[in-house]
Amino acid sequence: MRWLAWIAFLLPVAAQPPAAPPKIRTLLVTGGVIGGHDWRIVSPLLRKALEDTGRFEVRVTEDFRGAGPETLEGYDLVVLNYYDGRDPAFAWPERTRTALLDFVRSGKGLAVYHFTIAAFLDWPEFEKLCGGNWRPNQGHHSPAHTFELSIRDRSHPVTRGLRAKLRQPDDELYANLKWQPAETYHVLATAWDDHKLYQGKAKQPTPGDGLDHPILWTLQYGNGRVFVTALGHDGPAVKTPVFVTTFTRGAEWAATGEVTLPIPPELAEGGKPSRPEPKAVTPGKTDADPPSDAVVLFDGTSLDGWTRPDGSPTGCRIENREMVCRTGSGDAVSRAQFRSAQIHLEFLVPDMPDQQGQLKGNSGVYLQKITEIQILDGYRNPTYATGTVGAVYGQHPPLVNAARRPGEWSSYDIIYHAPVCNARGQEVQPGTVTVFLNGVLVQDNAPLRFQRGMCEPGPLLLQDHSGFPGAPDTTMRFRNIWYRPLE
Repeated sequence: MRWLAWIAFLLPVAAQPPAAPPKIRTLLVTGGVIGGHDWRIVSPLLRKALEDTGRFEVRVTEDFRGAGPETLEGYDLVVLNYYDGRDPAFAWPERTRTALLDFVRSGKGLAVYHFTIAAFLDWPEFEKLCGGNWRPNQGHHSPAHTFELSIRDRSHPVTRGLRAKLRQPDDELYANLKWQPAETYHVLATAWDDHKLYQGKAKQPTPGDGLDHPILWTLQYGNGRVFVTALGHDGPAVKTPVFVTTFTRGAEWAATGEVTLPIPPELAEGGKPSRPEPKAVTPGKTDADPPSDAVVLFDGTSLDGWTRPDGSPTGCRIENREMVCRTGSGDAVSRAQFRSAQIHLEFLVPDMPDQQGQLKGNSGVYLQKITEIQILDGYRNPTYATGTVGAVYGQHPPLVNAARRPGEWSSYDIIYHAPVCNARGQEVQPGTVTVFLNGVLVQDNAPLRFQRGMCEPGPLLLQDHSGFPGAPDTTMRFRNIWYRPLE
């Protein structure tokens, strides 16, 4: 039976999942002159694109001028987003230049981004490192526009599996660059430079209707690999699927000689779009009526979905299919709970001519029982800005006062995005709210102050403005209350 024990010994080993490959240790070298290409905007997006793959560990340096071989020790890849602007103050000394060249020659990877190819006019070896460069009278582009990228080598690891044609929206198409001998670089993709787009204003040759120009290319430098992309003029251009896919795959190839990163289905040869058809939702007959996917909180027929804060039955009542809540009835709390949601409700503030300010018709709708969107008689009723109708109470005044007269029905349409939280219940990204009061925008994606409880689902609460001496008798009316979950 010894063989059974041997099998039992082997089985747990065989069941172990394969270890993940080590992350590619990457140094993003950025900084330099800020002109038409702002590295402060683009470099964080380049870092995000790499790190979002889970394949790269990226550090950033904004001043590489004092770097030497010790700076690059331990890295597998350097990404360059740097332009010296022909300003000696941003030039690299010989020791720094040699360190980068030796790094690549030794078998490491280099990814060169967009206008970096215009840097270092006084460094001929940099041109050999790039293969193609923007130089005086050798490099121009028509106005940014949407163009088609044609994959020229469909067997290369970077481009293998991509569609033959890829659409890059609203980007610069670099043309007429200064090129090294053809045998020293390898073109992966080109784009057609339509000469009509220059409208006769080009200062460099534009013969005929147009020409194909390299946009993605690679080269060998010593034992190292270099990937160059001329795509990605600005922030929006580096967030496109075409840029992100080709850039990250090119960077992985430069570092390792292989590509393991997947291609999004919408960019893959023979693939289907990854975005499914949107779910069909039947809208209500009017803007106030709930659509087919809404959770109805009050439709005029029942208050079973509402309680007081202590869980006892609500003190509000139904009259004429309206929820009527008098002072002292207690806050009305929905049984249904949510996080991000589209919310609709209508309210009627009573006419209280003998009162003023916060003592006129006053209530509030609390998101998750936490953040208050103020309800108040705001018609010719001065009060403090973050306490008037349409305000995020105590945080943001409304953009405008869109109040109707007391005694007239008003409506709120609220788009609420709850904060993004980590596993410990801490805010990672603030929550936001957009509010329309009577169809008028009064809060535009306003960031919300984080409060405990916002990471968990919570109810809608309608405030009973009482509990203080001399609270005036206030009868609030509500109708057509519903929400659509946005998570």
